[in-house]
Amino acid sequence: MRLYFENRKTNKSLSLKEHYNRPSDLQMNYMDHLVRGLSMQNTQQVDMLFTQTITNYLYSNSHPDNMFGMDIVSLDIQRSRDHGIPSYTQFRKYCGLKDIKNEQDLNQIMVKGSTNKLLRQYKTWDDIDLLIGALFEKHEDDAMVGPTMRCIIREQFIRTRTADRYFYDLPKVFKKHQLAEIRKVTLARVFCDNSDN
Repeated sequence: MRLYFENRKTNKSLSLKEHYNRPSDLQMNYMDHLVRGLSMQNTQQVDMLFTQTITNYLYSNSHPDNMFGMDIVSLDIQRSRDHGIPSYTQFRKYCGLKDIKNEQDLNQIMVKGSTNKLLRQYKTWDDIDLLIGALFEKHEDDAMVGPTMRCIIREQFIRTRTADRYFYDLPKVFKKHQLAEIRKVTLARVFCDNSDN
């Protein structure tokens, strides 16, 4: 993550390996630079390519010479199995997406060249882990994710909003004039109100 000065010139970069789970360091030393960096840099494509920081060094201590950490992708797959998260094909059914009945069906919805890789690792398409299947899925309509992950994200946002009895636009939470003021808030206003410069 690159950090920027007020003049939009690069200040320095922060490594996830060295700063993961250390928010006080970021808040005390880099908050304004970090917010500028987050607002200026493009998001990377969602795909099956992961930086070594999250496949080799996550949850390691912050010492630069530390050669050990965890692979978050493997850990997430294991956690989903431990918690009984349904397979990729089961989630497709939940989302009302087309069933996968054969290798050709799988080939139509996956990124080119990934079907063979998947079927070398999994006995059948019904065994594909949700995370892996969702990341190999073709993206549609210039979306950052495929239809299965889009369905899951949408469902999560709806449930989070519905379950929050204080969500700002639910009936009887705010009066009309209060709601009108809240809706005037912009991300730029939030940045200005919460940064030093």
